[in-house]
Amino acid sequence: MTKILTALMLLLAIPANAAAVDEFRAGNWAAVVRDGRAENTVDSLILAGRANLSIAGYQTSDKARAMAIIASAEADFDKALARAPGNVEAQLQKAVAIAYRAQLTRGIGLAKDVRRRFEAIRAAHPDNSLVWGALGGWHGGAVATVGSFLAGSVLGAKRSEMERCYAQALRLAPGLPSTRTFFAITLLDLDPANAARAAGVLRGIEGLPAEDGFEAMMKQQGIELAAAIARGNPAAAQGAARRLKAFSRLG
Repeated sequence: MTKILTALMLLLAIPANAAAVDEFRAGNWAAVVRDGRAENTVDSLILAGRANLSIAGYQTSDKARAMAIIASAEADFDKALARAPGNVEAQLQKAVAIAYRAQLTRGIGLAKDVRRRFEAIRAAHPDNSLVWGALGGWHGGAVATVGSFLAGSVLGAKRSEMERCYAQALRLAPGLPSTRTFFAITLLDLDPANAARAAGVLRGIEGLPAEDGFEAMMKQQGIELAAAIARGNPAAAQGAARRLKAFSRLG
C-alpha cells in the first residue's frame, strides 16, 4: 500500500506540461506542438507556439506554408495571453511571431508594431536579456534589409541601437548561445567586414550549455558560423550567416 501511495504522489508531482517540456528540450518540434496543445496550460501553449515558429523559420521551404504555421503559433500565444495577460514570455513570443509575419510580407505597419511591443516589454522588464536581443535583431535586421537610410527614415531603425541592445543582452545573459549566434549573424548580414567582430562574439560558444532544443540549435549554428569565419573568406562567411537566418529555405 505504501508503494502505491508513493507512486501516486510521484505522478501528482509531475508538472502538467512535462511531456511538452521534455520534447522542447529534445528539439522535437512537431511533438511539442501536439503535446503542448493537448496539455493546454499557459506554459505548454507557449512551448507549442515556439515550436511552430521554429518549424516555420528553419524547416519550411514554402512561404504560404510558413505563414500558416506562424498564424497557428500566434493562436497559441493568444490563447496563453487570454489566460495570463501579464505573461512576459507569451508577450515576447507573440511579438516575435508578428516580426516573422512582417519579415515575410515586408509589412511596414507590422514592423512598427513589433518595435512598439518589444519596447513596451523592455520598459516593464529591463533585466530581460531576450527582449534586448530581440530589439537588437529588429534594428539590425531592418538596416540589413533596406539599408540605413530607409530603415532610419521609415522605421526608425539604427545600427547604433542594434549595437547597444545586443551589448546589453550579452551583459545580462553572457552564456546564452542564441544571443551570441543572432548577434554574429546580424553583424555579418550587415557587412562582411564584421567577420572578425562576429568571430569574437562566437568565441567559446562550443563550451556554453544549451538548456533546450532551441538553444542547442542556435549553438550548433554558432559553431558552424565560427568555422565559416575561420576559413578566412568574409564574403563566404556572410553567405553562411544568411543561410542560417530564419526563412532562408524559402524560395
